[in-house]
Amino acid sequence: MQIEGDYHRDGYATIRGLIPPEVAFNLFRQIQIDLEASGKSFETFAQAHALSPRPTIEISGHFYRPLTTFLWGLTPIISELTGADLLPSYDYFRIYHQDDICRVHADRPSCEHSVSLTLVYSDGLAWPLEVGSERVTSVDPCTEDFGDEAFSAVEMQPGDAVLYRGMDLRHGRTRPNPNRWSAHLFLFWVERRGEFEQHAFDAQRLTSELERVGNQGAA
Repeated sequence: MQIEGDYHRDGYATIRGLIPPEVAFNLFRQIQIDLEASGKSFETFAQAHALSPRPTIEISGHFYRPLTTFLWGLTPIISELTGADLLPSYDYFRIYHQDDICRVHADRPSCEHSVSLTLVYSDGLAWPLEVGSERVTSVDPCTEDFGDEAFSAVEMQPGDAVLYRGMDLRHGRTRPNPNRWSAHLFLFWVERRGEFEQHAFDAQRLTSELERVGNQGAA
């Protein structure tokens, strides 16, 4: 594992080799296998999202517990890298398709410390995560680009990650995805005894997700 950048100074840093690429691929493959075993596919989880002009495939760790276990297991190393005593909030798996973008946005309080982890590119083409340079103080509506704000574009290979302060820095992917598809894992933490500790384990998101699933079932 190799760290590039200064997280405390810049609010983000690149983690080369957070996990081995073989582990990244096999995590993706295990999700696929488990879905097939239950008679489902990735497309079952396609949903509209404000960050993307088209539906994306998204699976929450609340409903696929191996992802939650993965989040919990990474907590000690992310605590070490941030220099903070962290508690896990939530995570989710997402697949983007060719030409998809992720609109520029800042995150909610449960994303005090965030990690974007690349799992697989279908065609091996790096798709950068872009991180803004200006600290923000609120969750503003997402935008198509950074406007006049300077930003950095961080290319990742499978197993690489970007650690960033999701609440403080706007981020997104304004360049269209060059792959037929790509798979990513997004993971979030808050600081123990910090301002946002109440978001640990993200009960609010779990409640809203359970309500959405219940409403879909009723329909």
